[in-house]
Amino acid sequence: MDRRGDRHFRRRECLAPNTGVTAGPGVKTMTISIQRLVVTAGLLLVGVATSARAQGIETVTNVPFAFTAGDTNLPRDHYHISPMPGQTGAFMIRGARHGVILMSLTDRRNDRESAPSLTFHRYGDQYFLREVQLGDGRILHIPQTRAEMKAAEHVSAQVAPKSKVMIASSLTK
Repeated sequence: MDRRGDRHFRRRECLAPNTGVTAGPGVKTMTISIQRLVVTAGLLLVGVATSARAQGIETVTNVPFAFTAGDTNLPRDHYHISPMPGQTGAFMIRGARHGVILMSLTDRRNDRESAPSLTFHRYGDQYFLREVQLGDGRILHIPQTRAEMKAAEHVSAQVAPKSKVMIASSLTK
């Protein structure tokens, strides 16, 4: 082979350096862009599967009183409660005009019926959301906030007991 042919071969080998294709022996069959496409499609499928599973355990609850969820005050309303896709312990509560995303500690107890429900702590006329039980049996515990601690101190100073209020939910179809 002369020098000119050798240069020509090198040039052919470098025609598409970013695609992973070579002209010599051991030709790569998959380019980087196709690999990216396959990975992206796989991630989308996982996201759709997670979203479908989350929709299957979304609950609906009519809350007949105003309440505090985390640091957000919510009015009485018809609320949809659903876990956030791909987020362990995060869930969303959304009503007609208001909503909030909360972080929680997740528990799976076997000593309770797996019926969905919301549990509130009541101090005087204030209600604080403390627990959400989903239709799949998961129990989401919401940490006590400063506002709830203050309400508890105020109620204990008046010698009025704290009470628990549980509202049944239903699964969406």
